[in-house]
Amino acid sequence: MLPEPCFTFTIPSVHDDTTLNCRIYNPPCNVLNATGSEEQWHPRGAIIAHPYAPLGGSYDDGVVLSAAAEILKQGFVVGTFNFRGAGSSRGSTSWQAKPEIEDYTSFVGFFVHYVEGLREPIPQSPSPRAFGSKLSPIPSAYDMSPAPTVSGTQGITMILAGYSYGALIDIHLPTPDVILQRFQSVSKGSAEAEIRLRAVSLAAQWNRDAQSRMEVQQARRTESHEKIRPSAHSMAMAMGGDECEPGTRRPSHESRGSLDAVRRSVDKGRKKLGLGRHGSDMSEQAMTEQSLISTNIPSVQIHYLLISPPLSLVTALVTMFSSSIRANTPQGEDKICTSPTLVVYGDRDVFTSQRRYRKWAESLAAKPGSHFHFREISGAGHFYHEDGVEIELRHCIRQWVQEMQGCSG
Repeated sequence: MLPEPCFTFTIPSVHDDTTLNCRIYNPPCNVLNATGSEEQWHPRGAIIAHPYAPLGGSYDDGVVLSAAAEILKQGFVVGTFNFRGAGSSRGSTSWQAKPEIEDYTSFVGFFVHYVEGLREPIPQSPSPRAFGSKLSPIPSAYDMSPAPTVSGTQGITMILAGYSYGALIDIHLPTPDVILQRFQSVSKGSAEAEIRLRAVSLAAQWNRDAQSRMEVQQARRTESHEKIRPSAHSMAMAMGGDECEPGTRRPSHESRGSLDAVRRSVDKGRKKLGLGRHGSDMSEQAMTEQSLISTNIPSVQIHYLLISPPLSLVTALVTMFSSSIRANTPQGEDKICTSPTLVVYGDRDVFTSQRRYRKWAESLAAKPGSHFHFREISGAGHFYHEDGVEIELRHCIRQWVQEMQGCSG
């Protein structure tokens, strides 16, 4: 079962500033590192995109939640988001999917900077301070220097995943280096700037609170004389609103919750854990905007996980794209053959026949130098409601992720 998210928040889409709802789940190993564990966490994360919104798709979809839970168990930070028109995200679903590709692009930009921000070292011993004392402010996203690493010079291992329509969008995403170029040098007040600021603020918030979470857990163990296992999910927060100064945002930007609402949301989460307000004053953390500088682009090793992509729509979507979009979008099949990819589908899918899936998958796997792999789940339909098929789906994902990391079992 997937635990409560560590952060629930919004970001603007780089397409048109449409507000997108997002969630982040941090694995327990982040907290273990904060308590002096000898094991070092290699930065790794996974984004999972949901099915078609007009048919009820959102980040609450059962298949999305199952995949997220399985990957989270393997020590990955997991991120989910609602495309425009899904859940509480603003806007409506488009016909040509260009806005949705930009929505996914927006979250990739956020997510990579967030995971990179988790490299910030955590103090290994409690400092002699009260919970209410102030710490150094969170740096502005406009004045970020490369974050110090805790695991050598390794890049970020990233899984870009999608289920159904989400897999379709995943196939047509630009490559990560193209996406991250958009976030390297940002203009003050732009959607890219706010996304970067949200990422660095939340990552720094998590790092700043790690020691306090451990102190609270230690206090509880002392009081109850019971061993309580630390949880990385002990502090779910809801965050939103602009973190840039209001006057710097583009006029087309949709208004979101005020900073006061953000502070109240953070304080509420802290109060439940008995934490002070040392990190909740957003005006002291990240409100000061300094001169914009270019940040280093993190090294990202990409893997693709595609669950039941509707193949008929894959072809249709390509033909609907304008030539300018096609020029900036890598050929999907080349991309998923060059990068390690797993496609999982059922042999009873109502949108794509078993024969078509097999022909497509076998042809991609047979290409010279291909890193494409596929698994066919017997008895599974498109929605994985049949008896036992969800378990098989989770097993496929778990095995693939473990093999990716060089693990056994």
